[in-house]
Amino acid sequence: MKIELKNITVFSGDYPVLENVSLALPPHQFIAIIGPSGCGKSTLLKVIAGLIIPDRGKVFYQNKDFYHLSEKEYLSIKKINGFVFQDSALWANKSIYENLALPLSFHFPELKQDKIKERVFQTLTEINLLDSVYLRPAQLSGGEQKIVSFMRALITDPKLIFLDEPTSLIDRPMRRQILLRLHKEKQNAKTIICVTHDNGLISQLVDYLVVLDTGQLLQAGPKNEIFLTTVPKVKKILEEITASSAKEFQN
Repeated sequence: MKIELKNITVFSGDYPVLENVSLALPPHQFIAIIGPSGCGKSTLLKVIAGLIIPDRGKVFYQNKDFYHLSEKEYLSIKKINGFVFQDSALWANKSIYENLALPLSFHFPELKQDKIKERVFQTLTEINLLDSVYLRPAQLSGGEQKIVSFMRALITDPKLIFLDEPTSLIDRPMRRQILLRLHKEKQNAKTIICVTHDNGLISQLVDYLVVLDTGQLLQAGPKNEIFLTTVPKVKKILEEITASSAKEFQN
């Protein structure tokens, strides 16, 4: 899926969260959006995914203006998308089963209930949470909620995956589960776009880096090229990510 952003600007009040960001994202690659806290990374991810409409600028999917798609075209793109929110964003009033079944029911209305049940049970078995199938999200730990949210985004086998800090605030076994699953998705030629400060994830999986600071695009390109950058701000951001990850895994 070819995605291009042109002159994207998003305001919060009078403050520009993103300012004049233009970017072409390569398909079938693992892309990481990095930068300091509060620099607009999550906002950019949601703009790319179509969850936030910018104040200025356009987003193109396969050379088509995302904001002028027909309803059929819009739904066809949403059908192949999966989004993992930083705070899990599970439906609090629904069971874990219902949280996982709803995307399947919505995007694949032809699926029979026994097939949906089979897919949900298979998914929960994979993450060792089958015993929690009929619990509500509040009855799970924060880490368990996060991995359920992660699997909910993948249960429809999307071709385009968006992730907002997927490995933050979880323990090492869960982080390992997520990294292994993302490796599998990458091997299947998915386009994966991820906001992260996890240096391990970046070093193991990422192909392409997008570097932001104060709402502006500093640099974007293949990871190996970005790691050879001579741009001082970019070098500092990369050094801070490395230092932050090392500190996190010492604790």
